[in-house]
Amino acid sequence: MPVVLFLHRLLRDSASLYWELVKIMVPVMVAVKVAVDLGVIEVLTRAFGPLMSLVGLPQEMGLVWATAALVNIYGGAAALIGVLPETPLTVAQMTILGSLILGAHSMPVEQRVCQKAGAGLVFTTLLRLSAALVYGAILNAVYSGLDVLQQPVSIAWLPSTPADAGWGEWTVNSMITLATVFGIIVVLLAILRLFDATGITAWLTRILAPVLRAMGIGPQATPLAMVGVLLGLSYGGGLIIREARAGTLPPRDVFLAVCFMAICHSMIEDTLFIMALGGHWSGILVGRLVFSLIVMAVLARIVHALPDRVFERWLYRSPAPQAAE
Repeated sequence: MPVVLFLHRLLRDSASLYWELVKIMVPVMVAVKVAVDLGVIEVLTRAFGPLMSLVGLPQEMGLVWATAALVNIYGGAAALIGVLPETPLTVAQMTILGSLILGAHSMPVEQRVCQKAGAGLVFTTLLRLSAALVYGAILNAVYSGLDVLQQPVSIAWLPSTPADAGWGEWTVNSMITLATVFGIIVVLLAILRLFDATGITAWLTRILAPVLRAMGIGPQATPLAMVGVLLGLSYGGGLIIREARAGTLPPRDVFLAVCFMAICHSMIEDTLFIMALGGHWSGILVGRLVFSLIVMAVLARIVHALPDRVFERWLYRSPAPQAAE
């Protein structure tokens, strides 16, 4: 009976999440298809050429990153599906693109969470964008210099749709893609549930907690930050906001925890999804975590050295205690 209940809740939660994603993905997929047919993609992507060249990506991928940044990861995936036929990628490039998306996505929503927690909106936005680009450039230099992961990326579950496909073929393949995405969501949520039930999430939290404390994030904020790092900024940010309003956390701990969650969050669900798109674990998991820890170690030293006046003026404002939204 518990297994049946688990499966029932899993499918119910998956269907609910899937419906929300479909409402985002379908309009993006249609818009990209129209843009491809009208030749608008080429015009739109010129603006992204300089940024994408910094990280070794075709300029068309700028549209994918921009969509992910303004919508969410799944919106970015929908845009990617639309431009892949004309712009194939290597595994290294997909890993770089995936890292950009993981570093800066859902910005309107997630940056609002950062702001509500007290962290400066401008600073955290610049931090996420610049960290994503710097890390992408590092990955490009490493993969190119070592000449690894240069084979064409193959997304086995994605139907091969020619760039000049008609609307009929495009519609059929898009429906297959969306159906497959539902299966991926079920698997991802099942993994999250199993991680929680078997204690793996708690184990990962204990493993990383000493590292966070060494970076200057206090013991009270560490468990909350780890929730965001492992499960998502909205989860961890919500907990941080509550505690910050209650006045139970030191302001610098709140700020550093929010910054860490901003550049490195949802290490389980989002990472697995980008891997399903062809990203390599070396860049989107191991390298991203190491890079984030280095960035935070440097940032923590700077933040703790700042005078209170400077810190409170430019980086942090305490949230109003339990104010009505």
